[in-house]
Amino acid sequence: MRGTAFGALALAGLITVSGGLPALAGEPMGLDVPIGDASRSDQEYVWISNASNLPLFVERVYPGLESARKALNVKVRIAGPTSVDLAAFITTVDAECTQSPAGVIVVGGWDDALASEVDKCIDAKVPTVVTDGDLATSKRLTYLGTDWYNLGFQHGLYQCQYHADAGLESGQIGTISFLAASNFIAARQGLRDALAANCPSVTVVADEESGTNVEQVAANTAAIIQGHPDLTGMVGFDSEAGPGIVRAVTEAGKAGQIIVTSNEAGRDFLNAIKDGSVKMINMEKYETMDFFAV
Repeated sequence: MRGTAFGALALAGLITVSGGLPALAGEPMGLDVPIGDASRSDQEYVWISNASNLPLFVERVYPGLESARKALNVKVRIAGPTSVDLAAFITTVDAECTQSPAGVIVVGGWDDALASEVDKCIDAKVPTVVTDGDLATSKRLTYLGTDWYNLGFQHGLYQCQYHADAGLESGQIGTISFLAASNFIAARQGLRDALAANCPSVTVVADEESGTNVEQVAANTAAIIQGHPDLTGMVGFDSEAGPGIVRAVTEAGKAGQIIVTSNEAGRDFLNAIKDGSVKMINMEKYETMDFFAV
């Protein structure tokens, strides 16, 4: 199991599209109107997320939205709190749908409570899709994004391989993620299932919170290392997890000893593959999912 350039870069998940696409009432936005037609120039599509200016979003999501704006001849706007603030996120979704835009894109991986807000948008006849973490119980028209169970499963496969490469017949792994979000719950289950099927002597011994904050991740990783002196691996499932894990592992003098696999965290973080502090970084298809979401 060897990655491509930059060591191991796993394209996780692989875009998943689910749900139907029923037609909703509105201006010229049907399939009979050509994509990029001048009649679409007044259509506005709103992308809404928590931590909406997260560096990874700026680097990977914004270009996809901008490409869609240009290619489709529509307006695309970014909305949502710039911090992790679920209440403000929910309020923003409600407020944007009240304005009846041509469509809304909700980043669903933050909390399942967003499902009811998506339902309100659909009930208000605002076409609404979900990206980067499904809200499967909602009425969303479709989900475009990562298969999070598969992402976790792939991390498990890589951890098994790297443990074997290191001559480790058993091991202990810690994880960092958003604990309550269903997509991360699925990812952690995928990790566990892969370990159980392929290297059952390697087990998960701790799951800690990310908070989308590198400082919090570093502190929680340090606590895992202190509480589990025989720790052999760490898995970071969100964009801030990897840098925080690397910081804590390095400060503990365990760089190169603890096997780290992580979600992407921007271009600079890819250097962690070069210097050996991270063994595998998975890449999500942000540009693709957000282009097609528009």
